[in-house]
Amino acid sequence: MAYYNVCSNCGAYLDPGEKCDCEDEKQKDMFAGLIRVNPKTGQMAFCIGEEKAYVEKTAC
Repeated sequence: MAYYNVCSNCGAYLDPGEKCDCEDEKQKDMFAGLIRVNPKTGQMAFCIGEEKAYVEKTAC
């Protein structure tokens, strides 16, 4: 007889004692959208609200 748990958020089947990382993935995606990188220096900027990061615009 197999024993498993089901995540109430995403429906994943988990081993006994295993913690689902679906909430962690959502947070990673949210933070990834807030980080900008200056292509010249590699400097990372964390943008919150209306602040703009060091983003260089290049013509195609």
